[in-house]
Amino acid sequence: MKKYPVLLFLMLIASFNSYSQCTAPNLPTLSSLILNNTDTQLAIYFDTTANAPATNIYYLGILSTSATLGATPANGTVYAIGDNIGSGNVIFYDKNYIHKKTGLTPGTTYYLFIYTTRTVCTGEPFYSTTSLDANITTFINGAGIPPNYYDAVGGLTCTGLKTSLFNIIKPAVANPNPTYTGLWSAYYISDDRLDDAANKTIVWDLYTDKPTGTECEFTFGSPYQDKGTSGTVECQRYNREHAFPQSWFSSAEPMRSDMFIVYPTDKKVNGMRGNFPYGVVTSPTYTSLNGTKLGPNTYLTQYTGIAFEPINEYKGDLARSTFYVATAYENNIAAWKSNSNANDALDSTAYPCFDNWYLKMLYQWHLADPVSTKEIDRNNDIYMMQGNRNPYIDHPEYVALVWQCSGALPVTIIDFTAQKNNESVLLKWYATAETNFKKYEIERSTDGSGFYKIGGVAGRNLANYAFTDNYLPNANTVFYRLKMIDIDGQFSNSKIVSVRIANNFSNAQVYPNPTKDKLVVKLQQALTENSQLIIADLSGRIVMLQQVTGGQKNIDLTVSHLQPGRYFIKISNATELINQAFVIIK
Repeated sequence: MKKYPVLLFLMLIASFNSYSQCTAPNLPTLSSLILNNTDTQLAIYFDTTANAPATNIYYLGILSTSATLGATPANGTVYAIGDNIGSGNVIFYDKNYIHKKTGLTPGTTYYLFIYTTRTVCTGEPFYSTTSLDANITTFINGAGIPPNYYDAVGGLTCTGLKTSLFNIIKPAVANPNPTYTGLWSAYYISDDRLDDAANKTIVWDLYTDKPTGTECEFTFGSPYQDKGTSGTVECQRYNREHAFPQSWFSSAEPMRSDMFIVYPTDKKVNGMRGNFPYGVVTSPTYTSLNGTKLGPNTYLTQYTGIAFEPINEYKGDLARSTFYVATAYENNIAAWKSNSNANDALDSTAYPCFDNWYLKMLYQWHLADPVSTKEIDRNNDIYMMQGNRNPYIDHPEYVALVWQCSGALPVTIIDFTAQKNNESVLLKWYATAETNFKKYEIERSTDGSGFYKIGGVAGRNLANYAFTDNYLPNANTVFYRLKMIDIDGQFSNSKIVSVRIANNFSNAQVYPNPTKDKLVVKLQQALTENSQLIIADLSGRIVMLQQVTGGQKNIDLTVSHLQPGRYFIKISNATELINQAFVIIK
């Protein structure tokens, strides 16, 4: 019986050893803290090595619009995201060193306070008495693009435009941040999405994602992040895939770590892709679970070797990533042709950079799969982390304007619009550089999938073309595209435009008009779904593009960065088209 007090005493000692008195951990160093932003988002990095080994160390982030927090975290209290501490709100509480905050107000200064905390000790969580502080101001631009970012391109085209873009977006340092290792954490910000049930965050993998149906659902970190084992079948591991194969640039930096090139993808599918170029595959030797294919290329006849074809939903994404490489590294790419099998796609020049077949195919993919919300969000996220942007996401029209002088594109369409006029629909398009071009065939669809020819227009080297559809079908919405046919029979399709012909509304009030800096678009009825807003100048050049959330009736715009003149606004979605015009005066 006398043994029990001794046993209890030993248990108390063991408990005391396991839970010693808490001490405050170190703060991250100020020099390691990196803040980057867009108009509505903030990305936060800091180095955790000040507390290495970081066992049981957490970081509490508080964001405020006041320079003074006015309170400190209370020891013993675990805070959740959204909790108030003084003048601020908790935006993170975990071990990670990279975070993103969305939903911020443009043109606002935000103050960040980071506290460290120790757990698994007596009195936990135990917070530092001081904080690491910093501030940053979001900029004013609805598209997430920094003001004046592309001003230098002016009215340039072809090689002049490409070089001007190069000088804007070229990586500024040889070893980018995040590093190649840091990409694992960066993907938490740039490549995350909700699963189909909307109850957990998963990795957005282009090679296994299914727009409809069940797919791989990799969660970030353990156990799915590649650690050198498993991944021999799909859905076991995700790793880092270079959409532009790294053997083509000899695995050198900064290309190796460039987030516009490197995506998180299924390890098995990534391994099957290897360093093969993208292509069109009709007789695959391997098909992934989402329909991505490997096999002989059948797009034209210049290259008939093995190629890799992603699903249609991501062809435009990968094409624009490839155009980015040709631009961001235009001072290097001419020398890459001799690396590995890069000669399958590259032509050893800085312009046009690609073999004829590859450029034509990528351009066709770019048109058929327009810029998505996913790409816009990823572009903004990478800008916050890497410091540069993909101009072909911000301005899709730049693809045509850059490569229109290559001779590979039979015709370049700068803009293509459809507008209902009483009982007809007027189609307009603006074309440049009709090289060896024959004609346009106008195709229509009532479902956006099955198209049929309704007319044709011969190519006459004009800048502006028009076609009127006077025989409208019995449908709520019609879809149009142009089939652009070269004299040798090769063709490509334009982007698809839609117009609502039943219950279509195109009237909207724009005020003040004329304006100097602010503009309000007041709709007669709320948008039924998320829409795209485009502002174009008189030449048809798109000068502003942004997404508009469904349900809005009033849209506030800042247009002070535009030059004086007349501009056109187009707001469109699958069932609605709104057109208006305004004038800027200075």
